[in-house]
Amino acid sequence: MNSSGPLLIRGGFLYPADDRERVIPDGAVLVEEGRIAAVGGTTEVEAALTDRPRTIEASGKLILPGFVNPHWHDMFATRFPFKGALRDPSDREDRPAFMALGGDIQRISMMFDSFCAKIDLLGPDEAAAIARYSMWTQLRSGVTTLGDVGSFNRPEALAAAARELGMRCVVSTWASDAVCAPGESRFRRTRDADVVLGRVESLLDTCAAERGGLVRARPTSVYGVNMTDELGAGFAELVARYDVPFATHLGALRNEVEVMRTYYGATPVRRFAELGLLSDRFMAVHCAFADEDERKLLAEANAHINFSPAKYGPAGESSLTETGAMPEFRRRGLDLSLSTDGAPMPVGGMAEAMRAVWQTFNEMSADPTEVRPTDALAMATRIPARGLDWAEEIGSLEVGKQADLLLIPATDWRYLLNPRPLEGFLALGGSMDIDTVLVAGRVLVEGGRPTCFDEHDVEADYLEALAAFSVRCLGVDPDLVAAHTRRAQRAVRSD
Repeated sequence: MNSSGPLLIRGGFLYPADDRERVIPDGAVLVEEGRIAAVGGTTEVEAALTDRPRTIEASGKLILPGFVNPHWHDMFATRFPFKGALRDPSDREDRPAFMALGGDIQRISMMFDSFCAKIDLLGPDEAAAIARYSMWTQLRSGVTTLGDVGSFNRPEALAAAARELGMRCVVSTWASDAVCAPGESRFRRTRDADVVLGRVESLLDTCAAERGGLVRARPTSVYGVNMTDELGAGFAELVARYDVPFATHLGALRNEVEVMRTYYGATPVRRFAELGLLSDRFMAVHCAFADEDERKLLAEANAHINFSPAKYGPAGESSLTETGAMPEFRRRGLDLSLSTDGAPMPVGGMAEAMRAVWQTFNEMSADPTEVRPTDALAMATRIPARGLDWAEEIGSLEVGKQADLLLIPATDWRYLLNPRPLEGFLALGGSMDIDTVLVAGRVLVEGGRPTCFDEHDVEADYLEALAAFSVRCLGVDPDLVAAHTRRAQRAVRSD
């Protein structure tokens, strides 16, 4: 299905996710040269055809724009040291981790800063294999565009994987130049801010020369507690000079506010405002713990707020219910988008994030119209595309835009006699229901399988790279790694 020439997707239940939030029960999309040439009712689109193009019959399927995940991290190189892969299946000794109970901010700060040196130990082939696998898990779950906010991987490996897989990615660096160490009351500088900024600038230059249209770059701060004022001011200068968006984790955890005030002299949002970073190009990730004046600052700047509702409960974060900030930001007119975040193990995808926001916001307000199904879809497509400054090309199915779209079967018992299948998908569907994924008109996933590579090869390469890096650089017991890797390889071969 990847040959050249026009492509018609016809007969599906079409949700374009445009500003009009249209719903077209018998819809069609015509693709020419990777872009949408026509979109609307099947009869209307077909009436304008002069020749019969290649056709995908979408009867009984939802047609949605590709999901845009603007806050993601490739953390799959850390699968063994974080113990997730090493736990016994019968282990029920769950304990609150470092992001639970308001957050162990000093521990988070120390851990995040330590990642910088470890990322540099990844060999190029290891980084490439891990990036391919991590990004494939996103593409398989319907994400056609990723926004990296710092990954435990080399940004050049993420960019190369995006090109190889055929998906879009806004790459970044893991940027940290300070820690807030336990028992201290002032930040400790860990590296030269100019060196960190130099890496970001080099990445911006490289991606500015990108010809394929799949890869862009933006500066990001992995966390305010890991950023000196010099680094923050340098970020602001790069954002202005390169005219790019900026993203950071901000006000994510209850205990962050006091730690930021103690170690840096200002609460999180105020500090970013003072450094000149708060603007309509600013993406505040999580951002639940902002006081009233800080919320006003965000609203006045028309900042973009992003959150990951499907991830919070398992991590022990209370970014939705404790302060109720997210619905309030939306009522103030700010762009509010969904994302998955990242972890060493797979977390809820964009489909699960849509369900979480649809259910949680409506429950919090005792109003089932607070977030409608089409609102949840917009928060996973059109709105995050704006946050990545990519809305002119992606995020909705409109004439002239890139043909990034999904097909999702909607004919089984979950959808029987339901005239609103998107609602049925949010209620009982999920990432594994994604059947077909197109990026720029290319069919990259069909029947839940990749069309351009062998999924088992990608998994096998990942396991080999993960094992080598975990033993060589992270100090994980080689016998444990070998035993778990062999078990996983047998599972891959038997699939």
